[in-house]
Amino acid sequence: MNPIDISTSGLGKVKSTRPCPSNMKSMERELHCPVCTEMVKQPIILPCQHSVCLLCAAEVLIQRGYPPPDLPPEPNSPAASPNTRSPRGARRPPPKTTDRLDRVLRPGFGTYPGRRRKDMSPAPMLFPCPSCHKEVELGERGLTDCLRNLTLERIVERYRHTVSLGSVAIMCGFCKAPQSLEATKGCADCRSNFCNECFKLYHPWGTLRSQHEHILPTNNFRPKSLSL
Repeated sequence: MNPIDISTSGLGKVKSTRPCPSNMKSMERELHCPVCTEMVKQPIILPCQHSVCLLCAAEVLIQRGYPPPDLPPEPNSPAASPNTRSPRGARRPPPKTTDRLDRVLRPGFGTYPGRRRKDMSPAPMLFPCPSCHKEVELGERGLTDCLRNLTLERIVERYRHTVSLGSVAIMCGFCKAPQSLEATKGCADCRSNFCNECFKLYHPWGTLRSQHEHILPTNNFRPKSLSL
């Protein structure tokens, strides 16, 4: 009894479920700053619970007309403390080219109202969050009151380290979630990765698929060379 209908569900299913590249890209996008679209650096948590790079947040505020905010020291400096709130520092970011901020500072978010009458309290400092598209009130101390997202910072560090070592696990594309197993082999003909059990299931003995070329798990399947 043949457990797989090769003529119908075979290669079609294999081609439609290539797992790892998209999963890794999706994970990487979660680690990107919504302002600069790069890996977050010194991320801070806004009152709306979204995170952005500290310098990106400073640039956005400067572009809106707010004075340059006081920023904490760099993480590697002696004054930086990883277990406390971000302290005030002496460094101020210079204004930069802001092409990348256009999508954040678009019409609808408004601008800083400027100096108000002396008998009125100062207007609250507002930040246009690019993730939820809301005007987030930062308070009188601005970015100083925002906590560092230390958890996200550590995740980014570990992700960079893992990618640099080339040891990102390649998962089987046919195990049913959430119990996906790590792939033990790839199939050059199916162009997909399998654990041992799934490879046996989709390459039953005595069928054409059992003659497929199996290789090490990979995210970059190369076209098979044609023999003349």
